[in-house]
Amino acid sequence: ACAQTRAADAVAQDRRREAALAYLELLEAAPAIAIAEDELEHTRQLACITDAFARTGEGLQSDADRLQTEVALRRNNVLQAQERLSVASLRLAEVLSLDTPQQLVPCEVNITPIDLVPLDASRQELLRSGLSRCPELKESQCLVAEACERLQREQYAPLVPSVLLGLSYDGFGGGTGGTISRFHDRADFDAMAVWEIRNLGLGERAAREAAGAQVEQARFRQVRLMDRVAREIAEGLTQSQSRRQQVEIAEQAIATAQASYERNLQRISQGQGLPIEALQAIRALSVERTEYPYAVMKSNAAQFRLQRALGWPCG
Repeated sequence: ACAQTRAADAVAQDRRREAALAYLELLEAAPAIAIAEDELEHTRQLACITDAFARTGEGLQSDADRLQTEVALRRNNVLQAQERLSVASLRLAEVLSLDTPQQLVPCEVNITPIDLVPLDASRQELLRSGLSRCPELKESQCLVAEACERLQREQYAPLVPSVLLGLSYDGFGGGTGGTISRFHDRADFDAMAVWEIRNLGLGERAAREAAGAQVEQARFRQVRLMDRVAREIAEGLTQSQSRRQQVEIAEQAIATAQASYERNLQRISQGQGLPIEALQAIRALSVERTEYPYAVMKSNAAQFRLQRALGWPCG
């Protein structure tokens, strides 16, 4: 019963982690639509300017044709972003066992980094916390204790008898010749103890060896599980620290890409360059705006995986 309770706790924590990761995918897919639509609008504006330059002879018609191709590609990006949101909604509904025809949308407008586990926490402290709280380890401890108890029973099995108890109650009477009379109540209580030695003692030895092997297997599985938990905690902490740095870099890259796009437009408006030159700035801005929510989603996912490896100490 103890092991089954711990196993149920582990399943519940796994489902909580899966729901969190599915929601992060939905939250990361939602802003991708707005980003793709902005990129489409910027490309359309640039296409109009390029077309005007081509008509006046200040630019090339090939550049105008290229921008029209880019507009078509940006339209596909919008459709792909909408598809991602629908797929993420279906996956979250599956994890939550929801039967709804409506598309799920996140409550938050923007995805932001979260700190379930402090990034400056000591790895040794996290290991101690995880090894003491992990439900799989607690289940393993129950299984080891059960195997040890089974071995102890097998060791003392020949010395412990099987006791059979019986109780009967009826009437009893008799007489001379064919006369039956003088009935009285009668109660009988029986007790019997039986010692069993299986296969002349060879079966007892085999049973003890089998029980001892089960103890060793349970202990080996426990050690393997401890190694796995330790690896997951160390891996989760490393990923959380690295991905938080990636979030900061992506945030800085958005600012520089935005500045580059604005400077390119300013040069074009002052007649110092061709509109086609701003296309690369639009692409870079779109890439960085897409990279930021993806980096935040990966960072938050690492936090939830680390939280699960620690046995979900918060909540």
